[in-house]
Amino acid sequence: MRLYLVTPVLIPHKAIEDGIEIGGYAVPKGCTVIFNAWAMMRDPAAWERPEEFMPERFLGTAAEEFIPFGSGRRQCPDLSLAECVVPHVLASLLHAFEWRLPDGVSAEQLDVSERFTTANVMAVPLRAVHHVITKSPV
Repeated sequence: MRLYLVTPVLIPHKAIEDGIEIGGYAVPKGCTVIFNAWAMMRDPAAWERPEEFMPERFLGTAAEEFIPFGSGRRQCPDLSLAECVVPHVLASLLHAFEWRLPDGVSAEQLDVSERFTTANVMAVPLRAVHHVITKSPV
């Protein structure tokens, strides 16, 4: 969720007083400021190896550092719901499907780079094969 935000640009904010400085720029009172969350989440000055999937980077951090859900007064009210639902959905996908490599590709050869489209897709996607679950006679 850090790299693939639902909205890459956050809700516009208005400077309510003079003397505000953002990124070294003076922002006059009344100006609208739009934050590019997509760029912030990929900023190497803010994140060690920003393009890598490293969920452990959030262990022991404060919730306000988890920017995909915003912070402060504008924080998403469904943050706690997402924290409960996302692991359940992931576990359901892992339980219901067998994830296979494409034909003729070994794990070492798998290309996990992305192909830019309207959705983020692996260049060579994995195959999801649905498990057939039969009820055992009781």
